[in-house]
Amino acid sequence: MAKPDKQSGRRYTEAEVRAILERALRDAQARDVGHDELVAAAEEIGISRGAIEAASREIEHVRGEAEARAAILARRRKGFRSHLFSFLVVNAFLFAINALTPGPWWFFWPLLGWGLGLAFHARAGLSSDVSPRQLRREIERSAALARREEDRRLKERRRVEQLERKQRLERSAEELGHAVEEGVATVLSRIAQEIRGSAPPAPPEGAPRGRRIAPLGADEAGADDAESEALGEDEAERAARRGRGGR
Repeated sequence: MAKPDKQSGRRYTEAEVRAILERALRDAQARDVGHDELVAAAEEIGISRGAIEAASREIEHVRGEAEARAAILARRRKGFRSHLFSFLVVNAFLFAINALTPGPWWFFWPLLGWGLGLAFHARAGLSSDVSPRQLRREIERSAALARREEDRRLKERRRVEQLERKQRLERSAEELGHAVEEGVATVLSRIAQEIRGSAPPAPPEGAPRGRRIAPLGADEAGADDAESEALGEDEAERAARRGRGGR
């Protein structure tokens, strides 16, 4: 029988639980944890699913605000860098024109005016202050972009599915056409064989063309033989009579 652990009956405060969990997560192997795994682990230590859901929504909200803040600051800095590049290029060009042409120095007037505007832009572009309204607008903008991207992927998936369905229908129609052609060829071949099998035999070479000689049965052949014999006897008797009359 296993001995009970000495620390199995020990109780921890909320601060100690947080510290222990943070230490365990820091020492554990880094990996992504699914929502179901998180809920199951929380239920093991007596945290309800509702509390986990509420905490996860708060974390998602905080993460969304952090991403929105980072996007706003990045866009600000990008705009300021673009403005600074234009300021340097244009004022360098004006200085070159002023230096190469006779007359008083005038290039510093646009330099001072534009420099004042650039200073105000630097104050706003390099600042890390973001108002709640800006955060809300950025979150809404990011959500709209995500919806449009999801709609685009959905339309692309539907287009691919329709193309695949069309290709399957075309293949099925082609296979059906081949099957019909093979079936028709088989039926025509069978009909031709039946026609060849039921055709009468060819007439002999000495038979007159255009007359069809039908095969004679046994009774018809006997009747023809008797008729031939009777005709022969009549012909012999008439020949004998002509002979006696001549004498």
